[in-house]
Amino acid sequence: MEFNFSRNYFELFELEAQFHIDREALANRYQALQSQFHPDRFIESNDQDKRMAMQATTFINEAHKTLRDESARARYLLEMQNVTFNTEKDTTQDMNFLMAQMSLREEIDEVDSQEDPLESLDKLARQSKQEKLRLIENYQACFNMHQWNEAKEIVLKLQFFTRLQQQINQKQEALEEKLL
Repeated sequence: MEFNFSRNYFELFELEAQFHIDREALANRYQALQSQFHPDRFIESNDQDKRMAMQATTFINEAHKTLRDESARARYLLEMQNVTFNTEKDTTQDMNFLMAQMSLREEIDEVDSQEDPLESLDKLARQSKQEKLRLIENYQACFNMHQWNEAKEIVLKLQFFTRLQQQINQKQEALEEKLL
């Protein structure tokens, strides 16, 4: 069994290294790679091939997860340009953005007291999605102009919106469970 671990994620999925990707091509290539390298296909193989299949599948899954997620893909593209991230220390320094995010989180916490909590959450989700789209446009512009620090700042903000969407989803599930 052979697998080239030196390819970057875009090369692995035969995609151009850019932010906007063909999601259908990503999904199709993922299925093709999974069917080619899935460990179940190597049950009768020697230990080395079994181990390689496991490592290849792990690499494929990580690449797929990264390219599928907009925030992770944006970060990966910057890392390909040697921009580094420190998950312990890096955070946005934009105080207006931080204040706006605190306000959004408070709105999520207070949604239970709204007349229609689910509608209020939907409104917050739409608002979050619009802001995320605006950030993605800005990221794309900064990336194209090689403004790495500005693009990195936007990636840090996009990560916030990923966490915010998770918080909205959790709140929505809790509310729906309450209604059952």
